This record gives sequence, C-alpha cells and structure tokens, in this order.
Amino acid sequence: MKVEGVGKVMIRKKDGSLCFITGVLYVLGMRSNLLSIGQLLEKGYRMVLEDKAMKVYDTEQRLLVKATLSKNRIFKVELGVLMQQCLATTVDKEEWLWHFRYGHLNFGDLNRMQSKAIVAGLPHIHVSKDVCAECVECKMLRGAFNPNLPRRLKRKLQVIFSYVCGPIQHETPAGNKYFVTFIDEFTRKLWIYLIRRKNDVLGVFKKFKVLVEKQCGQNIKILRTNGGGEYVSTEFNEYCENEGITHEVTPPYTPQHNGVAERKNRTLLNMVKSMLKSKNMPKTWWGEAVNIAAYIINRSPTKKMENVTSEEAWTGVKPNVAHFRVFGSVCYRHVPDQLRTKLDDKGELMIMVGYHSTSGYKLVNPVNTKIVISRDVVFDEGKTWKWSDKGEISIGVEQNLFDVPAGETELNPEGEP
Repeated sequence: MKVEGVGKVMIRKKDGSLCFITGVLYVLGMRSNLLSIGQLLEKGYRMVLEDKAMKVYDTEQRLLVKATLSKNRIFKVELGVLMQQCLATTVDKEEWLWHFRYGHLNFGDLNRMQSKAIVAGLPHIHVSKDVCAECVECKMLRGAFNPNLPRRLKRKLQVIFSYVCGPIQHETPAGNKYFVTFIDEFTRKLWIYLIRRKNDVLGVFKKFKVLVEKQCGQNIKILRTNGGGEYVSTEFNEYCENEGITHEVTPPYTPQHNGVAERKNRTLLNMVKSMLKSKNMPKTWWGEAVNIAAYIINRSPTKKMENVTSEEAWTGVKPNVAHFRVFGSVCYRHVPDQLRTKLDDKGELMIMVGYHSTSGYKLVNPVNTKIVISRDVVFDEGKTWKWSDKGEISIGVEQNLFDVPAGETELNPEGEP
C-alpha cells in the first residue's frame, strides 16, 4: 500500500505526561493502527512476554506499554492520541523538490546538469538513495538495442523523427486522444502536438514545418516515420514530394529504425504517469502533463548531446530553470484590479499545469476547470489538491504539514526524525 507521509504521533500517558511516537507511516487505506515490534527492537526497546501480556520498556528500562493478548492473538494497545504531525516524505529536501519539478528526472542527470552548468538556476543536487514510489510504479525498463541506421549529424532539420501515440483512454478537456512528436536528430529538440484524430497529423506537420524552418533558416530534408496509416496516405506523400522532403518509412516490426521517437515516447509517458500520480491529478489532464514533460525534456541532458541540453543546441542560449515548479501544485494567482471589486480577494487558488512562453504560468481553476495565464503566482508546492472521483470538482486541500506544540519530549530518546 502507498505511504503518503511519515511523521510523529503525540500521545498522553496514564500519568498525564506527553510523548511522541516517531517514524510513523501514514497509509491512507489502512483501517487499523499497527505498532511494529521489530522496529521497537531495532530502536533499543525491550519486550517481555508473560501471562498472556506484553510489556514494552524503553532504553532506560521504564515501562511504556502493557497490552494483553486478544482473541485473535494480537496485542491491543490503547493509546490516547492527541494530535499528529504528518510531514511530506520528500518535499522538504531540495533535491527531491527538484526531482518533482523536473518531472521525476533521475538524480544522476540532475546532479550532472548542475555540476557541468548545463542549465542556469539549478542548485547543487545530492544524489538521493531513497526510492521514489511514483518512479518505481510508473517507469518500466527495457533492454537497449543498437541502432541499425547511421545517425546523420551535420545540421538542424536534416532528419526529423515523428511518431503518433494513442489513443489515450482519457480524453483531454479539449477532446484530444492522441499526441504526435517531432524530434530533430541533430539537436534532439522535441515538439509536441495534441490531436483528436490520427488524420490530423498532416495538418500539424504543415504547422511544424513552417515553425521550425522559420526559426533556424533551414529546410527539412528527411522525415522518418514508422509507416502508420496516418503517414502513408496519398495526400501526405504528395505533400512531401511537393516540398522536396524524403519520407523514410521504417520496415514493419523494426522499431529500432525509428528508435529515437520510440524511446522519447516511452520517456514522455513515464514522466506523465509519474507527475499525475504524485499529485493525484485526474488522468484527463494528461495533455497538459505531456506538454510540460516535453518542456522539461528539452531542458534535460541526453546521452547523445555532450554537456548541453537540446534547447541550447537548438537556440544557442543556455536555458534557465529557476522558474520550474512542481506540476499539479497548489498556488495562488493575483487577481487584476479590473476583475474584482474592492472587497474581493486579491488572490485566487489555482493548480499549476504548465509554463507559458511569456514567462508566465498556465493555471487551472480546480472548481470550474477554467485555464488562465498569470505571471504573479505564489506557490505552495508541498500541498496537493483533493479532486473528486470524477476529477472535475475539488473537495478540499490536503495539508502536508501540521503544527506541533514545542517543548515536548519525544518517545525516541535519540531524536530520530
């Protein structure tokens, strides 16, 4: 079962004094509280079993717990729980915060980006030995293969890889079920387009062609696809011929020939699943997640690009990532004076779902699902919005941190967190 957090539980003993039980795991689906004898032994406590009862002594041989054996052969402990302090397991550590901001990118690449100054605005990252539950559950490893076709590394747009992924079972709010990727082989720059149907591929390819050729002053020479029906239509082939584009279609059942696009799609989907799961976002928001994943990938290191990101290889400018925030975080945007009265609130609760080209953030109102763009935003990245089962209307904010009275002694004499 998934552990949502770890923290302290404060209890009142029979003599009226207070103490803490530390290292308590918060598991939402469990209906009973369990106290681990093995963990108590590891912490130096002593257990005595006699007369169908168990006594627990601390390291100073003080009696802490006395419990009798119940009918189902467990020891029931009656505790007066006063309050709980549930801490987010990862957000309070900067390396984990950037792990989430970077769409669950591995710590090795995060550390390499900072040490090699591949991007600006990234602090020093310690490689964590802890396990990210979302990464383990959502990322699958496959065996590597050697490319069968030589790579052509001469200029931008000489070779473009393309692939269509879908249908995704959950439509986006705009009704999209697919996304199509375009990847420049020379820079490994990635572009994403959301589409409703596969026959929309030709239309987005025309838009993509105009965009990239205007940006870099070069023409697309080769387009490599997997031979799906959306790529081999008569209209698509005629357009490529008229534009002087060589359309290379890989043979059936040889995904290695289009391996760049295949691997990129796997990376995208892994990131999307991890980001949605870590913030409990409804799956209908996969479209925003895949866009932000592409934005992150273009500012991440790749094995084929030495100490440079795809964004820098394409634009010649080192990207700054200081504006990165965790996808799905609770935030508050400033409401302009023109949109409120004097007694209205100046801040509005929103959910962060993307970045905007004007240095702003793409935000969604969790109540009416309306999307807005704003530059004046205050983030609370440690909070998660509780969505309803249908994923349309929110029912509250889940707090990750609760205040605990100061000056109390802890149950664990070593003071472990």
